[in-house]
Amino acid sequence: MFRLDNILEEWATRYQPLSHDPARDSKHRAFFRTSMIDANSEFVRNFAKMPPVLLAYASHVDAELAAQNPKAVSYRHVVYFLVKQAAGTLSKTAATDELSATEARFQADDYTQDLVALLSALRSMANGKQLPADVQSQLSADVLEWMQLVVANPDYREGLRGLQIDGAHWGTLPVMLNGWHVCGLTVEQLTPRRLCISPSRYL
Repeated sequence: MFRLDNILEEWATRYQPLSHDPARDSKHRAFFRTSMIDANSEFVRNFAKMPPVLLAYASHVDAELAAQNPKAVSYRHVVYFLVKQAAGTLSKTAATDELSATEARFQADDYTQDLVALLSALRSMANGKQLPADVQSQLSADVLEWMQLVVANPDYREGLRGLQIDGAHWGTLPVMLNGWHVCGLTVEQLTPRRLCISPSRYL
């Protein structure tokens, strides 16, 4: 089964602004799975210990039958970038606070566009296309090898083909969580619909 969250966590270990360390007790853990961004989220409760840029995957399932394709299910993947507002600005004037907040929001937008570009590249590779030579020349051999391994996985390859990157949308949320600003990205994915009953699951 396609698991975008697993791909995102692996990417987060290679993406320098995140530099995610998956160890549960690591001070550099920057990727999380959560049902929503609220006070009960593990990373929200531990904001003081977190690195300045975080990535969270909303693990709740949001799906519907695809209107344009009766044999497909449309899933919505929701991903959040959280960027910490520059230290020391929250106690200054409102104008200074807003300038710093704006910078954090646009930084989150910048990271989101990087992620969209990565997903687009992976989808192209899953469809059998080569990355442009100028892109390949700028990526490290380790990152290129990782991307090739991702699309070599049959389940991932099929899931990546179904990502509707051109319809992705994102935006910053009009809330601030203890000096953190949030940008939410939504990407739809079309997967084959299960049309037959599974006899083995019945008594």
